[in-house]
Amino acid sequence: MKIRKVPSLIILLILFSIGLYGQEESKIRVSNLPALPAVEAGAKSLGFAGMMGGIHNGMVIVAGGANFPTGLPWEGGAKIWHNAIYILEKDSWRLSSETLPTPLGYGASVSTDKGVLIIGGDNQDQVSNSVFLLSYNQSKKDIEIISYPELPEPLAYTSAVLEEDYVYVAGGMNADKSSNSFYRLNLKEKTSWEKLEDFPGEPRALQAMVVQETSHSRNIFLIGGRNQTKGSISTPLTEYLSYDLNKKHWINKGDLKVNGKPRVLMGAVAEPMGSMHVLLYGGSDDVLFTQLETLGQKINQAKNDSIAKKLIAKRDEILNTHSGFSHEVLAFNSITDKWYVYDTLNVKLPVTTLGIKKDNEFLIVSGEISPGIRTPEVYSISVDEPDHSFGALNYAVLGLYLLISLLIGVYFARKQKSTEDYFVGGGRIPWWASGLSVFGTLLSAITFMAIPAKAFITDWSFFLLNIAAIAITPLIAFLFIPFFNRMHISTAYEYLENRFNYLARAIGSISFILFQLGRIGIVLLLPSLAISIVTGISVETCILLMGLLCVVYTAFGGIEAVIWTDVLQVVVLMGGSIVAIVWILLHTDTPVNEMIAYASEKEKFHIINFDFNFTDSTFWVVFIGGLASAMVTQGTDQTIVQRYLTSSSIKDSQKTLYTNALLTLPATIIFFGIGTLLFIFYTERPERLSPAISNNDSLFPWYIVKELPVGVSGLLIAGIFSAAMSSISSSLNSVSTAFCNDLYKRYNPKLSDIGMLKIARIVTVIVGIFGVLLALWMANSNIKSLWDQFYRFLGLFTGGLGGMFLLGMLTKRANSTGTLLGLVVSAILLWYISVYTSINFLMYSFVGVASCFGFGYMFSLFFKDKKSQE
Repeated sequence: MKIRKVPSLIILLILFSIGLYGQEESKIRVSNLPALPAVEAGAKSLGFAGMMGGIHNGMVIVAGGANFPTGLPWEGGAKIWHNAIYILEKDSWRLSSETLPTPLGYGASVSTDKGVLIIGGDNQDQVSNSVFLLSYNQSKKDIEIISYPELPEPLAYTSAVLEEDYVYVAGGMNADKSSNSFYRLNLKEKTSWEKLEDFPGEPRALQAMVVQETSHSRNIFLIGGRNQTKGSISTPLTEYLSYDLNKKHWINKGDLKVNGKPRVLMGAVAEPMGSMHVLLYGGSDDVLFTQLETLGQKINQAKNDSIAKKLIAKRDEILNTHSGFSHEVLAFNSITDKWYVYDTLNVKLPVTTLGIKKDNEFLIVSGEISPGIRTPEVYSISVDEPDHSFGALNYAVLGLYLLISLLIGVYFARKQKSTEDYFVGGGRIPWWASGLSVFGTLLSAITFMAIPAKAFITDWSFFLLNIAAIAITPLIAFLFIPFFNRMHISTAYEYLENRFNYLARAIGSISFILFQLGRIGIVLLLPSLAISIVTGISVETCILLMGLLCVVYTAFGGIEAVIWTDVLQVVVLMGGSIVAIVWILLHTDTPVNEMIAYASEKEKFHIINFDFNFTDSTFWVVFIGGLASAMVTQGTDQTIVQRYLTSSSIKDSQKTLYTNALLTLPATIIFFGIGTLLFIFYTERPERLSPAISNNDSLFPWYIVKELPVGVSGLLIAGIFSAAMSSISSSLNSVSTAFCNDLYKRYNPKLSDIGMLKIARIVTVIVGIFGVLLALWMANSNIKSLWDQFYRFLGLFTGGLGGMFLLGMLTKRANSTGTLLGLVVSAILLWYISVYTSINFLMYSFVGVASCFGFGYMFSLFFKDKKSQE
């Protein structure tokens, strides 16, 4: 009996396993929207091919198209074009009282803020060059039709995209053949269509057209289609093209290959997905299509009825047994240039259909499900990848790590007896720990994620930015640090009062505080957005976890807790990064020498561009701007200066700085190297990178969670939390230091040291809570771009502060009046450059430093020294 039961048990387990794992879970969710009703009440709805439409004022608007209402085309049914306009309102379709100016189908359409633009198309009489707008009038609750400039030539089976203020139209068929034409219309001027450079290669129609980011610019992609001439056999196309919107030229990208085999896709629709993908839905291949076209030509050329009847019978058999078109959804990564099958759907994907992007959904409206047969079905499609749980072990590791950070704060809380302990550590912090803390503070979570993402997306052109930070080290070591240590100052801005006046100190300190308030919110939000995508932990939870833990251990543990948690963070992040590199190398098929050759071929190691151009990331911009930015950060930013002040001697302060410089070079190589290795990995395995990723900074965390062993990935995600917390805690402690010493103490000189310590802790808590609330507000609002502008303008002002410090340290003639006037002029100049010029943002710090120094010195020659003795 036992012998018989064992095989039965095994069979049951196998069957159970097949039930669990035999069918891959779909990555795409498809839901049915109400089907299109028939134009005439009571009639059967057939659906349409070649419809046109889009979104306006929240309404889905679709119009036109053609079908065979009197019978199948091979049975003599006539093709009829329509002019009806449908509106999707409250989950049901209704017909507009307006109709298209003429029955029309197979035109291009794009959604604009003014309405849905309908471009070209055809009917039984002609190919059209008309262009008009379908606008939904909210007060009338109906459609208004507005004429637009006509196309320079009639086009049907064409395609169009909207990019900024321009509508681009490419390809299609005129009266007799396919076209290479490429036009655009400025929607602001609406004067006439501009003829652009024809796309290369064969003419094409029935192609998909979409816009997506690439390594250096946004590109238009033309995918699939066929070259068709009236009366001839069509040429199905496998090549896809891209148009660089910055350089304004076409590139032939070669064959669309899946698993090494070229694909033909005609009449498919596409949508941009995330930050670097395109999804292509369905489409017809060339096998049956070419067969049917060939049979049609032979029928027309048949010499007698007998031959014609045989050919017709063969054609009809193919048409009657046609299984439909492709059910596959292809994905294209615009960075690695790799195609793969993303998913296979269990619904019949139509061709010559209408695809409409609506928020996070993609609507497929009607279309042709097999030759001559339409469908009225409307599908809503959204990417819905299976939830990959972060896992109990990873959560345990994350929780333990955060607990250790909290305990460090609790441990050092008992040592905080005075403001000297709280602000500078009472002289107990070794220089090497301060050095690691400087490195950890500059290595924020944003940097940890952004550098690999930058190297993956583009190249190593920003490598020199970190090299500039190393190159500035001697200036900081032998100019700034001796000034700070000799004066025994508590904040960097105290020097400004000693050299100029209190107003200079107050301006410097207030600017720093405002900048850090914005920075805390940004540093909390951006890593939270990235971590949330890959772990499933909500953005709000991430913000609260990081923010509140930082507030607790910084408020109680002071600068010592900040520095020692920084040390822990550096060890974990750098160790984890090395593990990630080893893991990628072990799990790629390409040998290292071939990896280097391939990356070089793709220009991933490109570092230096000597073009004398200050609008792009050239050598001059990156290095000169990097030097100025590093000088401002390492020489005047209180979060960094405070680390120097924890040392009692100039020599130890310099060692702190050298430790950061020593670690910066290998760390830079590691992080840029990770980005290049990720490019190799996802080139080999493009299906491992989700198209749903909309935040490039999520790229490295995605790899960490999806590819690294459980536990290790938890530790590295914990390290990202810690890196963010390191930057935030540094800001909290430094803001507290600046507020107490530069502002509060001046107006409360008799307050005891213990009383000041209490104020410092209260300020830390208040600033931390403000930062958390700010991050939560930004996470749940649509003002991120506005906040980015605010953050940028505050950043612009810090360059001028660097100029003030240099004026004080390098010149004797500079005085308070001249220096402050120079700061004002510098701020105005920077504002003008940022708004009215295209100078690269990396040059802002250099312009700020140079202009404040130059104007400040010049004004000082004309004004007597009015240094305040307050």
